[in-house]
Order: sequence, then C-alpha cells, then structure tokens
Amino acid sequence: MPEISIIMSTYNEPLEYLSASIDSVLRQTFQDYEFIIILDNPENRQIHDCVCSYAQKDKRIVVLENKQNLGLTKSLNKAIKMARGNYMSRMDADDIMAKTCLERELEAIRKDHLDFVSASKINIDEDGKRLGTYINDLSPRQMRKLLPYDNSINHPTVMVKMEIIRQENGYREIPSCEDYDLWLRILFHGFRMRILPDIFLLYRMRKDGVCGSNSYKQYLSKRFLLEMCKQARKNPDIFQDCHAYDRFIRQQNTSPEKTERFNQAYKQLYQGLNDIGHQRFCKGMSQIFLAVCTDMDIGRIILNKLQYQIRKKLVVKFVI
Repeated sequence: MPEISIIMSTYNEPLEYLSASIDSVLRQTFQDYEFIIILDNPENRQIHDCVCSYAQKDKRIVVLENKQNLGLTKSLNKAIKMARGNYMSRMDADDIMAKTCLERELEAIRKDHLDFVSASKINIDEDGKRLGTYINDLSPRQMRKLLPYDNSINHPTVMVKMEIIRQENGYREIPSCEDYDLWLRILFHGFRMRILPDIFLLYRMRKDGVCGSNSYKQYLSKRFLLEMCKQARKNPDIFQDCHAYDRFIRQQNTSPEKTERFNQAYKQLYQGLNDIGHQRFCKGMSQIFLAVCTDMDIGRIILNKLQYQIRKKLVVKFVI
C-alpha cells in the first residue's frame, strides 16, 4: 500500500504545462506514492495520449478517464474513493512541485503530530517568469484564528490524512471554493492544521484563470463560507447543512447584468493592483476607484482584505 495518494485532475491544460507538472511529481525525493490522474475531458485526445504515455513508463501512475466532463469536485471525489494511500496530496496540472515537497511535508506531519499541512509558493506567469513570492508560517493555533477570515492555503501544496477527507465526505459543490469549504470543515472539527514557510510550489497564474467569467460566482461562494464561519463558532456542524449554499444563492442577485458588472469591476480591481505592484501607483488607484464605482461589492472585497491583513499581523505577533 502506498503511503501517499497524489491526485491531479486534467481538462484542457497545454501539454507543456502538464508535462512539467507530471515530471515534477515523478522527481520527488519521496517515492512511496501512487499518482492518480483524472482525465476530465474525454474529447481531449492529446492530454489522454500524454498521460497514458507517462503511465506506461511509471506503474505508480493510475489513470482515471471520465466518460463525460464531471468537473473538478466530482473528479477529485472519484479519485478519493479509490485512493489507497494514508495521505492525500493535491497537485494541479499546470503547477510545479518542488522535489522535496512530499518528503518534507510528511516529515512535518509526523514530527508535529499534524493532521494537515500546506506550504508557501512562488507565482509564475504563463512563460514561467516569477511574479512574486508568498510565504506563510502559521501554527495550528494561528490557523484557527485566521482561516475563518480568508483562505491562505495553497491547494496544490496540501497533504492531509486520507481518513479525515473521507470522514468529511470529500469536497462539496461550492463553486470555485470547494477547497476552502473543505479546509474550514476540517478546522472546525478540531484537526491540527499548519502552513509551512517552505516554498514547495511554483503556482502558474494564467490569464484565463485570474479574472475569468466565474469571478462573481467565486465571490458569492466565499461570502457564503465567511457567513457560515460566523455561525460555526457556536455550532461547528452548521457546515453539514447540504442546502445552505442553495438557500444563500437564491437570496443573491445573480442576474446576467449583475454578473457582468461585477466581473468587469473585478478585472479593473486586478489591473489596479497589478499597476500598483509595478509602481504605477496613480494609475492603479484610478483603476481601483473605477472598480468600486462600477460595483460596490468590490469595496467589500477591499475592506475584507484590509481587515484580514490587520488581523494576520496581530495573530502572527501575539499568537504562537
């Protein structure tokens, strides 16, 4: 039985990205794993042939081919059901895993008696150019203070006990936030979670993924989870309400006009932050102002981010 089950779902990733991602897994210093790759687009024969070619060379690779597109959540849960490892490790099909990632994360879990660990990252663009380094070093106590206010976990760096994932019934259909939902359920059920300062991932930022057509859907999903966190402090089992998300969405304005307006404003916000990051402060602030004027929900996002950063500084300073 393998110690770790690494799970990756593919759809339409460029073969260059996919190959680099698979190669990074196969180069791991820790070798006792199975590598489950789900083919979630039966029409993409290039990805099919690429993955099957790897599987013929390395028997640790297990290929699951969906007969029809199931989406990320169902694909991951399908893999979880048949996984044989004691731990689940996640990987995306366009990112690159540091070669000591599995070894070091498993070591941290065992040494510090953790149930869940993730790590820090470097963002790269579509050409592999480094965009920025994002380091977190959060203890289990700090995680309890911070995770209910924002998702600081890099999904493709996660290693977690498989029995916990199955106890939580895997991922749920919370669009674009299925990972954050699962981490919160794990947190509120008392499991020990940790983020390592070690950089174990090159995370690829793709233009079609930063400000895509589902930005508003992701915003609503996150708002829902933050509201659930407020209730979970008194009743951790509130997350087990399977119909809560649907009720929340029915109460929101999800018209095409609202969706288009928010997506446009979110794109302006991202462009503004990007301008500020490149020292074009006046242009960036102008874009952010336009974004807030376009859709007031952008103001709520900015306020929440500022509040989180203040909270994070206080927690890191005063909570061990």
